[in-house]
Amino acid sequence: MERILRELYVLEVDQARLDFEADPAYQTYLTQSEALWQGQDMPEPIFRLLDTGNYISFAHGFRLGLRLASSSQSPLHL
Repeated sequence: MERILRELYVLEVDQARLDFEADPAYQTYLTQSEALWQGQDMPEPIFRLLDTGNYISFAHGFRLGLRLASSSQSPLHL
């Protein structure tokens, strides 16, 4: 399941259906963070942290959606 979730996450990001940077709050914090490395490329550990955080959020939302969908077909057991 993890591999499939990762592939789905990458597909959603690549096709711009999942665009964290379109969120004003995300963009504000990203801009503030970028000031820390003063115009240079984002350090690899920070990039990995952001990507991992974004993936975890996506995976959690996906799993929650599956649970909600399955509970709508039976009595509510969240």
